[in-house]
Amino acid sequence: MRTFAIVNQKGGCGKTTTAINISAVYAKQGFKTLLVDMDPQAHCAAGLGVPEDQIIKHIGDALVEHHDSELEGEEYLWKVTRNLHLAPSTMMLSSLEAPGSLLHQMPDRDRRLESLLSLWGSRFDRCVIDCPPNIGLLTYNALRAATEALIPVETGYFSIRGARRQRKTIEALIARIGKSVQCRILPSIHRPSPLARRLLQRLQESFAPEVAPTVIRDHETLREAASFGQPIVDFAPGSDAEQDFEALVGWLEDVSVSQQPIVELSNASSNRAAELAKRMSAQSVETSADVIGKIMPSEEKDVTKF
Repeated sequence: MRTFAIVNQKGGCGKTTTAINISAVYAKQGFKTLLVDMDPQAHCAAGLGVPEDQIIKHIGDALVEHHDSELEGEEYLWKVTRNLHLAPSTMMLSSLEAPGSLLHQMPDRDRRLESLLSLWGSRFDRCVIDCPPNIGLLTYNALRAATEALIPVETGYFSIRGARRQRKTIEALIARIGKSVQCRILPSIHRPSPLARRLLQRLQESFAPEVAPTVIRDHETLREAASFGQPIVDFAPGSDAEQDFEALVGWLEDVSVSQQPIVELSNASSNRAAELAKRMSAQSVETSADVIGKIMPSEEKDVTKF
């Protein structure tokens, strides 16, 4: 099961919109898809029309349960539409990151989501994890469980300035995990203008070849779809917004069969994110692996069309 963690410490960069609509496009294309909401804000449920007051058990409950074959996914998963299930969140999930919580007391506290998905994974082809806008135990669980990390970056001035720091922080966590997790950057909330085009070009030049050659433009229909509790494939089929996400999913499928070169990371032992990862994985086996995967997509140089 390919598992994508949608991660960025910055709020408002389109993480939840990306998670919901990538999942919906995969489901529409026939992939059995699981969307996991690891954000206590619980926006995935709202964006898919799942009433929060009817959520009896959420992903936090599943994380701290005993993980064996008797853990039935039906208690924790909502069937949103054909091929699409949601493991919803609630505000109660935030309590699991507090020191002394039941999750913190578990020796494998940083691997609980990975353990859970190993039980449910045979039922699904794709899994998308919406992460909270911070680097903590929930995000670390998501990266542990993921095979790929997708970092949405708004094509705005402050977002571009912070993109390098965001990537270094996430890569430091990935390096500490000690397994290959491919990092990709997704240009999002793109508003076509001369300045936005220059910023998009700077993003491509700074992070190539990690940047997706397609962009998610800033569509009013995406906000309308969320307000109606629907993914864009149901709210506005055939729209430009749907075409953006279809192009993104098509690219993700194309690069999945490409040969992945590797890049070495410098020793990040002094990095605050690495130190956080070290504390959270104190019960894990130490590893010296300092490499992660990268991608080699075909580059689109002409940004004026965006």
